[in-house]
Amino acid sequence: MSITMRNLRDDTYHFVRREIKTIFGISVITTFISILINMLIKPDINIISIIENKQIVNSHAIFDIINNMSIYEKKQLLKYSIFKILEFLISKTFLLGTVITFIMHLSSKEKKITSSLSILFRFLPSLFILNFFITFITQLGFMLFILPGIFLSILLAISPIILSFNKKNGIIDSIRLSASISLKHIHIIGTSVLLWMLIKFVFTTLLSNINLINKNFIFFILNINLNILFSILTIYLFRFYMLFCDIRD
Repeated sequence: MSITMRNLRDDTYHFVRREIKTIFGISVITTFISILINMLIKPDINIISIIENKQIVNSHAIFDIINNMSIYEKKQLLKYSIFKILEFLISKTFLLGTVITFIMHLSSKEKKITSSLSILFRFLPSLFILNFFITFITQLGFMLFILPGIFLSILLAISPIILSFNKKNGIIDSIRLSASISLKHIHIIGTSVLLWMLIKFVFTTLLSNINLINKNFIFFILNINLNILFSILTIYLFRFYMLFCDIRD
């Protein structure tokens, strides 16, 4: 039995169609977590103006901009950046952990929700650390050149799923196994990750350029949609790893 993109696509479609209400609910809860954290990390008004004007993103003299800031502004920017990274990691960890645990709950004989919640809470700390390493590694790739960042994102895509299947592997082993498996099946994993990145870019670009609607509402709608799409990607990759393990065994 071989793993094909068509089978994975069909399996993912049928699962999402059957469980769309739960996936939507998880995505909404994750969005509210992001909103709550964002409410707690409002930066100084000058930092907001710099971020909203996209000077830090678009300027060719990023370090000049930072050097021209006062010590207070630098501290506020550093504080804001750290909290934004934490917000991203917490949201991604909760979404990934909840979706993976939900899939495992449906496929297991143990149907008690309390058991699944217990598994989820035990899984989240190690998943958070894994996501930190993945984010650090991929962002280094994006900082050097865009292509290494994309390639690393593909190689490390299934590491959270590997960790959930066998926690004895550990974080480093999960990363190593993910890179090895993804490299051998790069046409299957790479296509799905690249499609996710493309859709994310299109959604973010379109909704960010809408000025007639409240920015908070746009943030809410954008995050729900991105969370749903990321959940679908996770389901696709989870199904891939299930089939990979069946073939290997």
